Amino acid sequence: MLSRRDLDFLLHEWLDVQSLCDRARFASLRRDHFDAVLAQASQLARGCLAPANRQLDEQEPRLTAEDVWTPPVLSEVMAAVRDAGLLAVSQDRALGGMQLPVLIEKAVTAWLFAGSAAATAYLYPSQAGSRLLQRHAGRALASAWLPLLLKGRATCTFCISEPQAGSSLSDIRTRAVRQPDGSFRLYGNKMWIVGGDHAVTDNIVHLVLARIEDDSGDIMPGVESLSLFLAPKYLPADTNPAEGAAGRGERNDIVAAGIYPQMGQRGATSCLLSFGEGNHLPQGQAGAVAWLVGEENAGMALVNEAAPEIQIDIGLSAAALGYAGYSHALDYARERHQGRFPGMNSQVGGQIPIIEHADIKRMLLIQKSYVEGGLALGLWCARLMDEVDTAETSTERARARDLLLLLSPVAKSWSAHNGLIANSLAIQVLGCYGYTRDYPVEQLYRDNRLNTILEGTHGILALELMRDRLLADDFMGFQRFAHEVEQTLGRAAARCGDVRHMAVQLQKYAERFGWVINRMRQEPEAGRRLANASLFMEAFGHYVIAWIWLEQALVAEVAYLSAYGSERNFYAGKCQAARFFYQHELPRIEPQLTQLEQMEMCALEMQSAWF
Repeated sequence: MLSRRDLDFLLHEWLDVQSLCDRARFASLRRDHFDAVLAQASQLARGCLAPANRQLDEQEPRLTAEDVWTPPVLSEVMAAVRDAGLLAVSQDRALGGMQLPVLIEKAVTAWLFAGSAAATAYLYPSQAGSRLLQRHAGRALASAWLPLLLKGRATCTFCISEPQAGSSLSDIRTRAVRQPDGSFRLYGNKMWIVGGDHAVTDNIVHLVLARIEDDSGDIMPGVESLSLFLAPKYLPADTNPAEGAAGRGERNDIVAAGIYPQMGQRGATSCLLSFGEGNHLPQGQAGAVAWLVGEENAGMALVNEAAPEIQIDIGLSAAALGYAGYSHALDYARERHQGRFPGMNSQVGGQIPIIEHADIKRMLLIQKSYVEGGLALGLWCARLMDEVDTAETSTERARARDLLLLLSPVAKSWSAHNGLIANSLAIQVLGCYGYTRDYPVEQLYRDNRLNTILEGTHGILALELMRDRLLADDFMGFQRFAHEVEQTLGRAAARCGDVRHMAVQLQKYAERFGWVINRMRQEPEAGRRLANASLFMEAFGHYVIAWIWLEQALVAEVAYLSAYGSERNFYAGKCQAARFFYQHELPRIEPQLTQLEQMEMCALEMQSAWF
């Protein structure tokens, strides 16, 4: 599982979450409030979600004649999370929420992911979905559906991908037909919808991208003509959605046409959903009843608004699953005795814990540097969300928004890619035992494999990062991040020893990344500019995590001097992990940076017929 001590370090010693209590929105809060919620999340993750995780893996959802069957333990988990009030941690008190910082909410979400990614997959979209509804849905629509989401009586999905339009959203075909009462009817298919159907909650709120037909029945192509709709599994008890919060009406024309059998996160339904095929006849006719969210043709803008939060969630899922695997590997390495120290006579003395072997320490250090770094980046992005919403000046809010747009795809992609490596190394530490189902590390690996694909594949997010954040006319996000790095380097320059050496390394890479981006911006051909986007994402992610580790080391180095016992060991471990990342991991990006600097085009120039 996660380390509560590490979370306390990140939240209180590095990110200074208590400073948010100086702002009007959080003025009544104290550290006691934060600690109580985190303790509750930890208890739920350890005592409820983690024990259920194996059962969710073994008892996969299946289609029935009328619905989708899920194991009873899923209902128990959902009820426990709902009863704890953890579905509305950051939402307004007026809406029934706790009104805590998003930073605390995402720390809670990380705990839940560490307990069971499959169970939490039903829950996390409600956070971004409810924020969209609060900001953009009409008053009647929001008042009908927000209470259900925040009280856990409904879950939320984002229905975007289609069989012919996975990442190519300009090819979406789902149609929306305007009705006389102002509602719409949807017709089409959506695929890979996690939590797309189940009977665990009273209802499911689908947020669906579709195209509005004109009076002639035609639809306009391109992403500019996409709109966002709310289509529930069950209609309100009254045809007016504002009256629907208290009751559930007839079944909407939305069905799960199939469930995809998955490698991991098997307890989460991944559905092919059919809208408007006449399987149900709401109000006597075919077509899924839906209501417009926001303005017509603004669907992509709304999805893009929600994207950073969803990317943070997936990054936290990846880091948390990697963290859980690391924790199991660490416990096993302490308990498992095998071999002796080099040079020791095999006839003298007993076997030693395998954690004393240098190669085991190396694998554990890789895991530690990846999962603690990924968790820290995800939480830093969550802190940026709080800055966007509550910072005092428009300048501070704009700074946070630019940084969030730049780094949220990195938080998702880097953590997903490297969290999976951490899970693989956890299996390796356990040896043959790790490959068996006697230990949970093999399931954690399978569960984490989805995160490099979910909510934007590694390659797609890399393309978007380069095209929309770094090569666009305004690449303010990178300039702001360069300023953050510069400030960190300035603080480190006043130190001595390891921290100062790390700063020298980071300065070198800061200059090289600046040169690479300027070189790419000068390339006139789009294909050449974007050809090595994935290489850039991997290298840039390591650079960002190196900055994260220098930030942590600056705090830990000072705290170490006055610490004793286990606290002193904790800070020493932070400093050593930072040192390890700079000596062993950061140099790994040298070949990638060289290829980027040389604009190497081998992959682009390869012809499909040559394979």
